[in-house]
Amino acid sequence: ELAEHKTAKSMWLAIDGIVYDMTPFLDDHPGGKRLPLKYGGTDASEVWHSMHRPEILAEHAAPLAIGVLAGSRAAPPTGAP
Repeated sequence: ELAEHKTAKSMWLAIDGIVYDMTPFLDDHPGGKRLPLKYGGTDASEVWHSMHRPEILAEHAAPLAIGVLAGSRAAPPTGAP
């Protein structure tokens, strides 16, 4: 299901086993839409960690968490469906 969400109309990505709906954040992403869209629909953990401080997830992405990547041992995000 993750792989189906890779456009500006619906863009999800996984980081450390948690799936995030980044669609509402695309226009506000400080680096622009291009990079998030390049990795949309994938596990972007490696590239995410190479470009962001660890606390960025907690500060900005946590409200966008929508679930857990299938097969992941990650804990479900609070409030996820």
